[in-house]
Amino acid sequence: MIEVQNLNFFYTSKHILKDISFHARNGELLGILGANGCGKSTLLKNILGFLKPQSGVIKIDSVPINSFSPKELANIVSYIPQKSLLTMPLKVLDFMLSGRYAKLNNSFFGYQNSDFDAIEEIANKLNVWQYRERIVTTLSGGEFGRVLLARALANEPKILLLDEPTSAMDLHYAVEILHIVKQLIVNLKLCGVIVIHDLMLASLFCDKIILMKDGKIMDFGNPHDLIIVEKLQQVYEGLQCEIIQHNGYNIAIPQSL
Repeated sequence: MIEVQNLNFFYTSKHILKDISFHARNGELLGILGANGCGKSTLLKNILGFLKPQSGVIKIDSVPINSFSPKELANIVSYIPQKSLLTMPLKVLDFMLSGRYAKLNNSFFGYQNSDFDAIEEIANKLNVWQYRERIVTTLSGGEFGRVLLARALANEPKILLLDEPTSAMDLHYAVEILHIVKQLIVNLKLCGVIVIHDLMLASLFCDKIILMKDGKIMDFGNPHDLIIVEKLQQVYEGLQCEIIQHNGYNIAIPQSL
């Protein structure tokens, strides 16, 4: 479980995150939505420990993250960044194994049989083990998305952070990846947090969502309660949309400006 309490982050003199408080539970996927530049990715990087807040507390299972060493935190939290471009001719197996580096007891001896077994298990769950000898750059968008997910799960984390993981995918691959993510979060009791722009996908896959604007949390709750015209117009200034309800989900249909 993640708990964020009264978090404030400044970049030089600019106040980026303003008194942020929320929680994310195990077995659930929390979506963070908002316009570009509102602080979504910065919030994830604070949870990762990449950035240090000027005030406030971030806790994982009631323990402040600054109590963990970098290696301990790397074994608890996995991250799929916003832009995962890879140009090196790296084999898929080696790429997935790199996600397990923090678990090495002794880097001098390298990966052990147990590490390869763990990779094979998660790669089979994601149906990417057959790509292990291929070069990563030859994969399609959907294949690479599943390999990225396998790499993120290689260290058997408690928390999975995803920053727009479907931004470069067509709708078919995006739905496939988020369906897999949601299944893994539920089955493995992970705590999942995703930055996502697609309101339809957020409604379909997120258990809770946060609406952010100008570094502040405007609202926090169920997608059904927050993906409504009034809330969306507060967050996305000038947005004209209609909400259609389908099978219990709210689907936002944008209209011309």
